[in-house]
Amino acid sequence: MRSFVRYVLGVLVTVLILCAGITTLWGWAWGLGLLALFMGAVAARDAWKLQTLHHWLQEQQLSPGYQPGRTWEQVFGRLHSLERRIDENQARRQEAIERFQQVLTLLPSGIVILDQTHRILWCNPAAESHLQVHLEQDRGQSLPYLIRQTEFQNFLDRKPAPDHRCILHRRSQQDISLALQLIPYSAQERMLVTQDITQWERDEKVRRDFVANVSHELRTPLTVLGGFIETLQNSGPLPLATRERIFQTMETQTDRMRRLVEELLSLSRLESQTGVAPFTSIPLSALLSQMLQMASQLSQGQHTLDTQGHFDRRTLLGIEAELVSAFGNLVANAVRYTPPGGQITLSWREEGGEGVFSVQDTGIGISAEHIPRLTERFYRVDQARSRDTGGTGLGLSIVKQIALHHDLTLTIDSQPDKGSTFALRFPAHRLGLPENDPA
Repeated sequence: MRSFVRYVLGVLVTVLILCAGITTLWGWAWGLGLLALFMGAVAARDAWKLQTLHHWLQEQQLSPGYQPGRTWEQVFGRLHSLERRIDENQARRQEAIERFQQVLTLLPSGIVILDQTHRILWCNPAAESHLQVHLEQDRGQSLPYLIRQTEFQNFLDRKPAPDHRCILHRRSQQDISLALQLIPYSAQERMLVTQDITQWERDEKVRRDFVANVSHELRTPLTVLGGFIETLQNSGPLPLATRERIFQTMETQTDRMRRLVEELLSLSRLESQTGVAPFTSIPLSALLSQMLQMASQLSQGQHTLDTQGHFDRRTLLGIEAELVSAFGNLVANAVRYTPPGGQITLSWREEGGEGVFSVQDTGIGISAEHIPRLTERFYRVDQARSRDTGGTGLGLSIVKQIALHHDLTLTIDSQPDKGSTFALRFPAHRLGLPENDPA
């Protein structure tokens, strides 16, 4: 602007000097004539440029409904139309940006817009939760300053690319694992996308542990069977007692593998079920009879079996085979982990409109730190003792899945050397009419 003013003043001074010189030499008429000629030339040039601007604005069709008039009015009208259109375009762009941000706020993935120095420009609620940041408080803050982990800083410092990914483990109020991806967003901005993969990592760990445990559980009996087969093939005639002991051991190991496979198939079937179990009436007294028979066979007279409650006054609503499996696993565990001479009590009680089936023993008991993990597949408090008793480590996992299928609650109460009580609580909608009720 200043250079333009200097230019205009310079031209005016030059013209005035020329006019003054001509006036001195030839008189006022020549001087005024030259000044008038100069002013006319300037006006003509400006009129030509104004007309050129007018034609350009007309070609842009910025105001298709304008009325013809004087050029300056038309120009200013078109400029006003241009300004209005710019305002409308800006309003539409702002509305589109707001709609886009509203969509991003609903995404389960975290979105953070960063500038070239890793400062936060915007983020959605998922990103706030994942990274423990707050947009209103932390806008303009450096994200590496808020998350002081070397691997995260190195990740942001790398050149962004579509395949630029990283796994970040956050140790805050709760452990969380995040999959990060840094995407070029614009010349001055980058987009950080975060996904919570905590549950996926847990599931993957469970899968790896499951495969490892199954392999380990099958390897031992297979090794035993292979060793005995090799012995029978390569040795001469063996004494009858030795052969019988070998065949008995082989039968035991084969039975162990068979039960493991059956329980794996049962657990897989239970975990794949959707919905809730149907409401088929099952006499509770019939379930008790099966449990007592099972306990007697497993105990071989080494334990005292007792019952408490009125099993003949109630029916349950569910799948009989699954409830038999759940009750049977609780009874089998009680027998396995109760030393000879101990007592096992099967009881039924009703309280608050709910029914509770429980199996109480006077066995070895369980420490409190192990109780939350007892329903995990292949989890054992004592590996050696579990194998000695013939357990597969899947029984309580099966009980848990059956409980979920029937809307039941499994509770465990135990103390070392004092015994354990495993109970299944039946909600009111899983309790049928008393067996003898004609209604």
